[in-house]
Amino acid sequence: MERLRSACRLLSQGRRQGLGGHGPRLIYSKTGVWPVTNDELSHSTKKDVDEFWKDKYRSPCQKLSQDDGGGLGKKYVLSMFPYPSGKLHLGHVRVYATGDAMARFYCHRGYKVIHPIGWDAFGLPAENAAIDSGEMPDRWTYANIQQMKEQLLELGCSFEWQREFATCDPEYYKWTQWLFLRLFQAGLAYQEEALVNWDPVDQTVLANEQVDEQGCSWRSGAKVERRFLRQWFIKTTRFSKSLLDGLSDPMLENWRDITKIQRHWIGDCGGYRVEVSVVGEEQDTRARETQEMEGEGDNTHKEGQGVPSIARLDLWMAQPELLHGIAFIGVRSGHALDAEAHRRCCRAGHQLLTVSAVCPISQRKIPVITSDSLPYAEDADIYVGIPCVSKLDADISRECGFTVPHVLENDKLVNSGELSGLRPEEARQQVAQRLLEARAGGFETSAKLKDWLISRQRYWGTPIPIIHCPSCGAVPVPEDQLPVELPSITHFPKRGISPLKEAQEWLRCPCPKCGQESERETDTMDTFVDSSWYFLRFLDPQNSRQPFHHDLQDTLMPVDLYIGGKEHAVLHMLFARFMQHFLASEGLVSHWEPFRRLVMMGMVMGTAYRVKDTGRYLTTNQVDFSVEPPVELGTGAPLVITTEKMSKSKHNGVDPQEVLEKYGTDTTRLLMLANFAPASARSWSEETFPGIFSWQNRLWMTVAEFIEARQGIKDSIGTISAEEREEHEQHLWHARNHSLSNITYVMEHTHQLNAAISFMQALTISLRKVPMITMLSEEFERTLAAQIIMLSPLTPHFASELWAGFSSVAACPSIKKELPLTEQPWPEVDQDYPLPLRYSIPGEEPQQVKVPRRELDTLTPARALQLVSAEEGFQQHLQGRTVLETYLKILPGLRASVSFTYSVHDLARAKEALKKKKEEKKKQKLEKRLKRKQGTIK
Repeated sequence: MERLRSACRLLSQGRRQGLGGHGPRLIYSKTGVWPVTNDELSHSTKKDVDEFWKDKYRSPCQKLSQDDGGGLGKKYVLSMFPYPSGKLHLGHVRVYATGDAMARFYCHRGYKVIHPIGWDAFGLPAENAAIDSGEMPDRWTYANIQQMKEQLLELGCSFEWQREFATCDPEYYKWTQWLFLRLFQAGLAYQEEALVNWDPVDQTVLANEQVDEQGCSWRSGAKVERRFLRQWFIKTTRFSKSLLDGLSDPMLENWRDITKIQRHWIGDCGGYRVEVSVVGEEQDTRARETQEMEGEGDNTHKEGQGVPSIARLDLWMAQPELLHGIAFIGVRSGHALDAEAHRRCCRAGHQLLTVSAVCPISQRKIPVITSDSLPYAEDADIYVGIPCVSKLDADISRECGFTVPHVLENDKLVNSGELSGLRPEEARQQVAQRLLEARAGGFETSAKLKDWLISRQRYWGTPIPIIHCPSCGAVPVPEDQLPVELPSITHFPKRGISPLKEAQEWLRCPCPKCGQESERETDTMDTFVDSSWYFLRFLDPQNSRQPFHHDLQDTLMPVDLYIGGKEHAVLHMLFARFMQHFLASEGLVSHWEPFRRLVMMGMVMGTAYRVKDTGRYLTTNQVDFSVEPPVELGTGAPLVITTEKMSKSKHNGVDPQEVLEKYGTDTTRLLMLANFAPASARSWSEETFPGIFSWQNRLWMTVAEFIEARQGIKDSIGTISAEEREEHEQHLWHARNHSLSNITYVMEHTHQLNAAISFMQALTISLRKVPMITMLSEEFERTLAAQIIMLSPLTPHFASELWAGFSSVAACPSIKKELPLTEQPWPEVDQDYPLPLRYSIPGEEPQQVKVPRRELDTLTPARALQLVSAEEGFQQHLQGRTVLETYLKILPGLRASVSFTYSVHDLARAKEALKKKKEEKKKQKLEKRLKRKQGTIK
């Protein structure tokens, strides 16, 4: 009591001195006494609480040793690592607050938790900053990393900072280069001249996936040009079928829309890849070889200019066994081969070319034509003419004077070498195997998916570890010479010129094979290569001998919860899955799929004000809100008011730092996590804030009153009868178990944190409803303890302060008050609390039977059927039917579901029961309609 009086004197003194909300607040953790005040919980007090607890709980999760992973199991929680732009935006806050809440929840549940963070640090913004400000990309990037790291610490995230790395660290990109060499050795990384997407603003190549539906760059927004350029590709198509089939892996949880998006992008793998070399007339070939050897001229050609050197065509064939029956190959106008120097003559509306394709098995030369009238497969720019299965192809072959191979007779192959005499379906696997052995395709793929273009004409990226020798060609850098580090630079040239081309000391080097003076590859890798495997490196970030230890990935992969923006559903997700499938095929990893469960976050939206006539976006300072609807300040021009994705250009962004400074860490987290499901776009509106502030205030008051009741500070807390006491305690018992079972289910299985918050708010209402004398009961104590522990993952600092005050007077022996909040075990539903056993009857709403937890956790299919069969509705449904199989799924301590398969043994009786059910439902609808009508009349 003396400590309480002392705290009250200090508080009064502070008020008299005019400190108010700006002076030192007195929180329990500083004074040992819960402050006595009738005022609303201030934001300054909440910020004091955040500050006090932040240093204590930055990384509370149980750490894994190098060979650990047993016990209750592991949970690898990974939020997509950020690009270090220098400042967090609200989208970052939403992602990292969600990931942190889940990591903390799993810690309370007793899992071994992996929760790393790093930086996707290569990319164009650093180069553009160097051009604009003169600050070199490395210094700009690392300064931004430090600034964003401080912001993440301010957000209270429990990252394992000992796992931190940046993709621009040589210790990291050494292994990115090592992976490239593995791909190169497997024939999956190759260089060829191709028609590519060129961003005229950022002066670099874009992958097909980085061009939007309007033909604009995903980053700069500029209209993309088409140019011919010698580029590096990764053969993602080699794993098309594997990637498509992997989407049906039962391990994948909650992929939903992402599965559809990836299936659409990959396409139907109903054919095979066949790679044919291209040869031209002898003199043209010599000229191209001379130009390449001497390195004359610019190797970039705008569409329709120059004579690009195309060494290969990638065909898509639904029937690769008819390879010997190809009469011609067609390409669209604008294709790399459609150059003036290649045009021979025009026949029947088709342009014949001087180049030919070479069959990879028979070495037969196949004519190539340019034509837009051929029935190309969707998204394909190459057509394979096979007269034996197409009258159109036969007609074109005759009109153009091509030889028409005869390869099918009586449903068997003829004139097809070793395939002759086989049925087409018998020959298919043989020819596919021959092509695979020749590294000329032979794998199942779609006509839609293209190989991954990874070349980027810039400095700030992972150098491609290839040396170009005049004699040996493209030679891989020996592994013991990795990493090929970026050269240090002191100035940055204008856009479009990579400093690597000017770094002569770095550029020139001996050929690893013959020792002749050669040059390094000056293209760097697309940043999506860096992020295609980072989740593996997080498991073993200090390993200097290999990218990761095999045993660690075997134990700790796949990622259990992967959290990030839905906009990465195609680009990053596809490339990361490809890299995992490749590594699995090489025996380097044990799991074919890298991510078990996805939480794809919706965008954070803000209100935008746009002048109706000009389309110009305004800041809020330029809007006159004194009239309705608002108009442009000064001009009175009408506005279009919309809710759009936050961006600087639309002046509708909110700086998270301002929110943190105003409301504090935990309040900001709650504001971001409440009210909206993670996958939905959320509008940032202060209209939703009062509900959160009020809830925090009620929680604070509840702990204050609990302490007062337990310490006997109040003169009287009332009296109630034994019956009333039992009624209130039963109400709390039900509220605690009901909230606990639902919150645990939501956190563990759906990750809808907004729903979890709603259940927590309902539990607070239950705690506030009972009379103060009930606070002396063990049931109230258990319920309040559960409330604070369940709040902890969302607001670890605020909840820790509540726990400190609560545990100072708690007396229940089942509460481990000697442990700090972050080490408290997650509460369990009581054994005698009835939990739902859910089942469905066709044509009706889902039904349920309540079963005590002790029975539900050990339920058998036979007992589940027995319980459900006691229900009248199910008995009616069973008329004329016999249950064949019972399928039971139990989530211990939470709920269970059961489903059945039936056989009909009395069709007439079953039909009669169905008819009766329909009539009953119709009657119920009419009764409801009548009641609504009567209510309207009244």
